Amino acid sequence: MNIQLKKRYGDWIAEQISAGRYATEIEAIEDAIAAKIEREEVELLRAKVERSEREHAEGRYVIADEAFFERKKQMIRDRFMKGSQ
Repeated sequence: MNIQLKKRYGDWIAEQISAGRYATEIEAIEDAIAAKIEREEVELLRAKVERSEREHAEGRYVIADEAFFERKKQMIRDRFMKGSQ
């Protein structure tokens, strides 16, 4: 794959290699891409946490305790028994 980079990005890569941070251009590029992906994943997770906190503050949540799961299990049993009759 051949990729044309803007001069500033090519210069940055060359500086990183000259400084000994990376052995090759591809190593520097892959690391930069991995960092970008990680930042996006962190932003997505942060948004999910913020949404959860907002929903909790608004009282729109369910506590998933043992009783919650027992009710769900019973609901499944009831539906299964109704469907098999």
